[in-house]
Amino acid sequence: MSDKRRSTIKTALFVALSFICPAVSGAAGLPGRLELTLKGGVELVLENNLDITIERISPKIAASQVQSQEGVFDTDLFGSFKRSDSKKPLNASSSAAAGGLSSLKSENYSLDAGFSGKTSLGTEFTLEVKDDWSANTLNKFTDQYTSFSGVRVTQPLLKGFGPGSTGRQLNIARKNREISVYRLKQKIIDTVARYAVAHWDLLRVKEELGVRVESERLAKALLEINRKKYEAGAASLLEVTQTKAAASSRKDDVLLAQKAVRVQENAVKLLISKDVYELRDKEIVPAPESPLRQPSSGLDESVARALEVRPDYLETRSELQKNRIEIRYASNQRFPKVDLEASYGFNGLGSSLSDSFRGIDSNPDWSVGVVLRYPLGNNIAAGDLRAARFSADQALLRLKKLEQTIILSLDGAIKDVLADAERVEEAKTTTGLTRESLSAEEKKLAAGRSTTYNVLQVQEDLAKALSNEVTAVADYNKALIGYYKEKGTLLEELGINLVEGDGGTEVNR
Repeated sequence: MSDKRRSTIKTALFVALSFICPAVSGAAGLPGRLELTLKGGVELVLENNLDITIERISPKIAASQVQSQEGVFDTDLFGSFKRSDSKKPLNASSSAAAGGLSSLKSENYSLDAGFSGKTSLGTEFTLEVKDDWSANTLNKFTDQYTSFSGVRVTQPLLKGFGPGSTGRQLNIARKNREISVYRLKQKIIDTVARYAVAHWDLLRVKEELGVRVESERLAKALLEINRKKYEAGAASLLEVTQTKAAASSRKDDVLLAQKAVRVQENAVKLLISKDVYELRDKEIVPAPESPLRQPSSGLDESVARALEVRPDYLETRSELQKNRIEIRYASNQRFPKVDLEASYGFNGLGSSLSDSFRGIDSNPDWSVGVVLRYPLGNNIAAGDLRAARFSADQALLRLKKLEQTIILSLDGAIKDVLADAERVEEAKTTTGLTRESLSAEEKKLAAGRSTTYNVLQVQEDLAKALSNEVTAVADYNKALIGYYKEKGTLLEELGINLVEGDGGTEVNR
């Protein structure tokens, strides 16, 4: 669109405002009024809108779940100390062997400490230090200490091996966090777009109210003229009746327009406030200017940009990546479970705790082996893999469908902007011509060459032309909003950047 055409659109809007609703320009600072520019209203939406506030919590929940899954690889420290006492009766033969004792009493102690953990390769390890000591009737309750220090390792070689298996839940949690951020961004874009549309709808109905008020004023002025003419014998009773009926009808139009303003003001208040009660008596006065530019890129460039930044597209792509994580995991689960198990340590014996660890390195204790397990048929793993692949195919089709939707939506949005720009120019021309027609018809009526009916008809034509101009300007701006929303750059065009922080996604204005 040329600079001349853009200037024409802006001029048309301000001319309409000055003619229809001159009080708007003086509203700043008046009690009971809240003047809002488009960007100022958007800032209130970002600060107060409850839908956005609710959605902002989701990335924090998802980040907490990532932290939880990272705990799978935390190292566990453990320790225990136990004592057990027992007294067992002896049968005749045992009693004879024990030198005639009727029962055997024992005291047992156990001390165990160490740490265990798991690596991203699936390796499970335990480093442990143990010491047991006991005393009983037979050794006259002289303590004897046995100790063990060593490490045990289990390493999956096929099933359960590698980050694709051990990190499945962590990787999914990270993708879920990505998705929650994209959903928040989409919620912000959708809500900002809803406000921007509501802003222009409120401006439209307020201007429509101004049109109806002006139309009623013209009818009342003509009624007053006809009454004076009737009293002077220069007009008929029919002409008075016609203008009185027109004034009454236009009063009804004013009341309906006032109701539409109230409804639309409430819609705006709900979007910009966390406590609508505070705004219950406030009149919302929207400013007519818009920071959105005429689109400068064609369909191909717009589609390419949309596929780079649209949160819903990026979310769908992340869902596909989640399915691929499940495929890698399910593929690994088809393998037989083949684990390498090994341990190495030292045993000790002594009459005290410290004595049991002295010279412990001369008593090694080790083992190594392989454990194999494989379910016959392996239907669980095979079924899970097939399901994961089907889910990935489904996610890919959703992505392709969304691409097609984006192309068609952007194509339609670009055409809507161009068509509505043409409508603004045509509406402005029609308004000017109709205003000239009304002036000519009023002069003809004063000269006795026209009728009240004709003047009332042209007044209605002017009201309709003004309404059409107001609607065309609002539709043009809403078409711009729709275009940038479909492109995914609405926030960027409004000078709003979303940044990632420790607390989630924040707005940088």
